[in-house]
Amino acid sequence: MILRPLQPPFPASAEFIPAWEAVERTQTEKYEGCWLISQPSHAVLAAEIAARISIPAFPVATPQILEAIALHDAGWGIPDAQAIMKSRSVRAHRPESFVAATAAQFREAWESSIETCQALSPAGGYIVSRHFYRLAEFRVAPGLVQDKADRQRLESFLAAEERRQKKLAGKQSMSIEQLEQFTDLLQFCDLFSLYVCSGAPESVEFPEYFGIKLRVANKPEGYGLEPPVLEPGVQFEVAALRHPASKEVSSREIKIQIG
Repeated sequence: MILRPLQPPFPASAEFIPAWEAVERTQTEKYEGCWLISQPSHAVLAAEIAARISIPAFPVATPQILEAIALHDAGWGIPDAQAIMKSRSVRAHRPESFVAATAAQFREAWESSIETCQALSPAGGYIVSRHFYRLAEFRVAPGLVQDKADRQRLESFLAAEERRQKKLAGKQSMSIEQLEQFTDLLQFCDLFSLYVCSGAPESVEFPEYFGIKLRVANKPEGYGLEPPVLEPGVQFEVAALRHPASKEVSSREIKIQIG
């Protein structure tokens, strides 16, 4: 689940911070009230972002790649639905962000997502496997995982996904270089979607992708991109549920304007 504050303030500072840092700040706050955006909804938005990229340096996603990006978080569907049900119960349970998930929960959701995508296309399954492989690889870096059992879960995941990727690569016609480029595209669109879904008020800069280091200025009238990676003036929408629900408002479509 992605948590989005009901009324995020806009920062006075013009400084840019790393995009993931901005996302993580919003996801570690404790909110009395917030919007809930499911991981599958965020993934659909990531695919819509991929489809509207307008800069030649980025690879053009094929239909099967767009489908994989749209479903790359399918494995979070059931956990998110359960969290929403608990938040709507008589004794409302405060929902937690995906960043609070355990290593076991991450692995289960990742594997389910990969299996969903590989059933649709080997290339799609490959890039989603590689996406989560990179995330797991980062998590097992020295000092990040203290629990021995969690480290073993992640290391076992990495070994299994290496085997899966070899099989999937051989079942489709793209080169490994092309597949890696589309994995980069997935990771860029995933982070961009997380950033706008989270409602982070800061202006941010992204890691370098395809020789470009994007900066996003967060303004009341919309997001300003430098360079203009997306088509200027494009608008996206993502479904959100209010927590706690009120008699006046229980859900809405959040509009995301690109300047």
